[in-house]
Amino acid sequence: MINFNLSPMVKNLLILNVVIYLGMAFLARDLAPFLFDTFALWFIDNPNFQVWQPVTHMFMHSLDGYTHILYNMLFLVFLGPSIENWMGSKRFLFFYLMCGIGAFLTVTAVDYYSFLFDTNAFMRDGYYRPSVGASGAVYGVMAAFIWLFPNRTMVLFPIPIPVKVKYLIGFYMIKELLATLGIIGSSANVAHLAHIGGALFGFIMIWYWKRNDMDKYRIY
Repeated sequence: MINFNLSPMVKNLLILNVVIYLGMAFLARDLAPFLFDTFALWFIDNPNFQVWQPVTHMFMHSLDGYTHILYNMLFLVFLGPSIENWMGSKRFLFFYLMCGIGAFLTVTAVDYYSFLFDTNAFMRDGYYRPSVGASGAVYGVMAAFIWLFPNRTMVLFPIPIPVKVKYLIGFYMIKELLATLGIIGSSANVAHLAHIGGALFGFIMIWYWKRNDMDKYRIY
């Protein structure tokens, strides 16, 4: 069973995300458009793009409701502490940030590839719309968790039935992949490809570290 016990870096990331969200929602409403233009992630060829945005965008969330930040933070606080305890706080911060940046690199690479075959692809796929959210980093955490602790269980409210993590996270991963490929419907304004990119980078890093210097810490 997964225990709810915040580790230091997860706690810091949670506080930072919540403070920024509340500041954007209540204290800086008049400044929100400027802040989004400055710190959200624009397409790399857009004039609004800045070099810090691949990092800053993952600490901002949509102000159209609270579900965006809620789901990201729930997965972070339930899954993140076990990963942080396994690899240490400094490496966990590096891992988290690289998963978010990896999501950005994946989307950018696919967009450029699409542009080779369709010069209007940028205009359709969000050239004028920035991206925000920790989802890419969180999906990296999910990928690490399913690799390290596949048989741990979670109880899904309101159904009191324990579910193994490998089935729960596996469902989310398959769903995101099918949505990315257009096989199933996609929710509006959800960057499914970024989720896959974050998960891919997370898996590669955790596989490499486990194989080279952390295998003795894996919990079966």
